[in-house]
Amino acid sequence: MYRPKPGVNFLWKRHYPGLGVRIPEIVLPGMMAALQKYQTAASIELSFGRETSLKEIVDAPPGEYPITLGHTGTSIPDFVKAAEAAALQAGVAIQLEADHLIVIGTPEHALKRIEGVFEKHEPDPVKLKASYQYNFSAISSALHSADVRCFTTDTSDLIRVDASKLSKKELDEEFRKHLSVRGQRKIFNRYMNKKFTIPAADGSSFILKFDRYQIIRLFVKYFQSIKGNARLYDFITRKIKTKTFGFEISLDETEFMTEPEDAFFYLMEWTGSRRHVSYFAPNIGFKKRADYNGSLEELGGRVKRLAAIAFYFNETLLSFHSGSGSTPWSGKGKEVYPVLLGATGSKLKYKISGVYFELLMELLHKGAGGGDGKELYGQIFDAVLDYCNDQVNNKGELSSSLLKRQLADYEKKRAEKKCPPRDPRADFFRFNSWLALALRDKNGERMFRQNLVRIYDKNKSFKDEVDREVFELTERLITGLKFEGNY
Repeated sequence: MYRPKPGVNFLWKRHYPGLGVRIPEIVLPGMMAALQKYQTAASIELSFGRETSLKEIVDAPPGEYPITLGHTGTSIPDFVKAAEAAALQAGVAIQLEADHLIVIGTPEHALKRIEGVFEKHEPDPVKLKASYQYNFSAISSALHSADVRCFTTDTSDLIRVDASKLSKKELDEEFRKHLSVRGQRKIFNRYMNKKFTIPAADGSSFILKFDRYQIIRLFVKYFQSIKGNARLYDFITRKIKTKTFGFEISLDETEFMTEPEDAFFYLMEWTGSRRHVSYFAPNIGFKKRADYNGSLEELGGRVKRLAAIAFYFNETLLSFHSGSGSTPWSGKGKEVYPVLLGATGSKLKYKISGVYFELLMELLHKGAGGGDGKELYGQIFDAVLDYCNDQVNNKGELSSSLLKRQLADYEKKRAEKKCPPRDPRADFFRFNSWLALALRDKNGERMFRQNLVRIYDKNKSFKDEVDREVFELTERLITGLKFEGNY
């Protein structure tokens, strides 16, 4: 494996972290300092379907596009150029990643899915077409702006979730509708009467077998998602031409955990199409913004099998999304990192993003930034609270039963004095504090984002504290998952 150079690289299948930079002006200095100290190459990224977007969308007047799209106020060109400049200045090797190219009806639906709200719907062909076109434009913008060489896709909205409930007759009808007789014969030949022996990282192995209706059910469940990924992959291939690129398939945001048979089928069909995959991100049971509190033994066994299946297909590695925990200081919970390392043979990719903004809110709440910082935090908290209440009361696009419960829980704890005023750990705020970067004033300016950057630039003690805390957060991830010296 080649040694990456300072600046932008292509990291291929390497053990490395993926770091989201929602406000590059604030998080990049501390982040780069940690990468420099530990000689760690990292993927620098933002979600193209939520956090960042096309410059014309980010700069458009409020109300012209959904508030969720490009909500950080950081456009694709601004994000990739800022990351490249910071890496060169620090002498750090990075990869630029187009993260979460989501094929989905609306950004609001994507955001609710992150929060654990899964709304039943039939994909609208018109909206799906618009979603593909948006992703094509976002990819083109990224490639025009910098040497972006890694792409993570999410077509889980195209998964037929109800496939497990269909009768054999219904399955047969769907199978015949979408696959020719020749195609049916070929897919059965790939699986029927075969035992697949999968070696794991610890030297053990396990066997997977498939019966007829298991094959049909898996096909019905996943074929549209696989086709969706193929459309994105083929577009990238045409745009990037002769360059190699990393391709990551994400199933992390499904409402169900990824079973070994599902992972095997998906990757078998994908690689059988002669398209490559570098990383595979299954749903392993992690929840966003929460420590893992299940059985570590079960987690280790689950990850070991999924990592082995991924590696079986051209040494694909697992990628872990939903990587942030309950606080910026908790990692993903006690002993989780060692379990992941052991289960994968210390070959993995691990992503965090929103936790850096949570950290910033925590610091402001604790008094970092002095009176100006405390005042700004109060304004942000109240604005987010008002917006969320308005959404619930008026059945807005972000309204959900979960958000309603979170708001009620906060009000109850506040009334009973069981939480501090404007508690930064109130669930409604942790899940929706991103709104602070999206909200505009009467002139259309992102006033909270601008004021956060202003305080960071003008207040040296605040800047020093933020840089130190961002450094230490990144350091905990690097040392916890042994990313040091991955050059």
